[in-house]
Amino acid sequence: MKRLSAAYFLLAFLIFFQIRLPVFADEVPDIKAEAFILIDMETGEVLCEKEADQKRSPASTTKILTAIIALERAGLDTEMTASQTAINSVDIYNYVTAGIKPGETIKLKNLLELMMVTSANEVGFIIAENVSPDGTIDGFVRLMNQKAGELGLTGSHFTNPCGLEDPDHYSTARDLAILGREAMKYDAFREIVGKTEITMPDTNFRKSSDWNAGYLTFTNRLLTSRSKYYSQVTGIKTGYTNPAGRCLVASAVNPEGMELISVVLGADVENPNVVFEESQKLLEYGFANYSVQDVVKDGEYVGREEVADAVEAQRVEMITQGSIRYILPLDSERLNQELVKEKKLNEPFKAPIEKGQVLGTIEYFYKGKSLGTVNIVANNSIEKTTIAQIRDKYMEIVSDERFILGLKIAGGVIVFLIILRIILKIVSRRSGRRRRYSSYSSSRRKNVRFKDFR
Repeated sequence: MKRLSAAYFLLAFLIFFQIRLPVFADEVPDIKAEAFILIDMETGEVLCEKEADQKRSPASTTKILTAIIALERAGLDTEMTASQTAINSVDIYNYVTAGIKPGETIKLKNLLELMMVTSANEVGFIIAENVSPDGTIDGFVRLMNQKAGELGLTGSHFTNPCGLEDPDHYSTARDLAILGREAMKYDAFREIVGKTEITMPDTNFRKSSDWNAGYLTFTNRLLTSRSKYYSQVTGIKTGYTNPAGRCLVASAVNPEGMELISVVLGADVENPNVVFEESQKLLEYGFANYSVQDVVKDGEYVGREEVADAVEAQRVEMITQGSIRYILPLDSERLNQELVKEKKLNEPFKAPIEKGQVLGTIEYFYKGKSLGTVNIVANNSIEKTTIAQIRDKYMEIVSDERFILGLKIAGGVIVFLIILRIILKIVSRRSGRRRRYSSYSSSRRKNVRFKDFR
């Protein structure tokens, strides 16, 4: 009995874990942060979210936008000089700085490293003044909000280049994900935000070795994390103030090359590690439950269809022309529910059909969103029967406008000739009557004269 009970227990244990594990893998992780979102880098597809459109203080994640504008408007070797105004714009007691001095000249590449890797705040103002068309912070802020509009950041407004607290300075998890995706299109940005250490060059005020090492410490500790689900963390930017909480825009790539972006906002300020832990959970959830898959492959079999007038009643074999790849759930049941296709065929099919001829289209939809359309083409040629060719030639001839015009003309000529014949007959009869009448009259006159003569 004990053995039987143990066997039942083992069976129940196995069944429990067989049922639970797949469900657990597909569950969105329990994230305590006030807002988050997870998206695919390539497509922008949202994999999960919470309060993603809630307007919040973005803190230093603002610097992603500052970096984008700088890279658009200046070269990496552009030398920029720090003004007293830029240095004084940051309260060194409440915000991280790099200790740059007024009048010090540094290349944009090194300034971006300081701003994105170490989160130095005065650097944002230095870049802003040097990039702004009018040389002012206000001018740069106008560029920031203009760019936000171009990128469709409907929940964002910016008042400064580095994320200093301001009631009118806000963004959302969704907007920051869009910003991160846009910024990672720049190779220079991608290279910088993946660094865990930087070396500053000589400047007009100091030697490379004179930089305070404490100013050169990286802030994104997720860069050193390890996971069985991703091969490398590729960026992007931390943020922290008491009103904003701990924030992180992060990205990672797996061995198959799929890259995801997570945004975590408003994580617990009392725990400096929680924002990295929750970001890792989000990224691992994405890699564990999604992959870039073939929605449709080029040359994929679609089916066979009957063709009118085909030799030996052959059917046309149809295949796809073109391919579509997209990030999709690994769960087959969920995939079957969320991925649908709409097939349109140019029916009815009639011979002849050439191999490669377009016969229709298939459009694919994921959660109601169109992923694209591919053509359906013939994979074999279909010839037309001889009888059908003769019939079609006959129909072609009799339906030709010139042929119809010719028939009309011929008919008109025939009608004209018939009428002409009738007219001539009538004329001929009348002429015959006249001749007979004339002959009769002449005969009578002769007779009369003859009688008179006698």
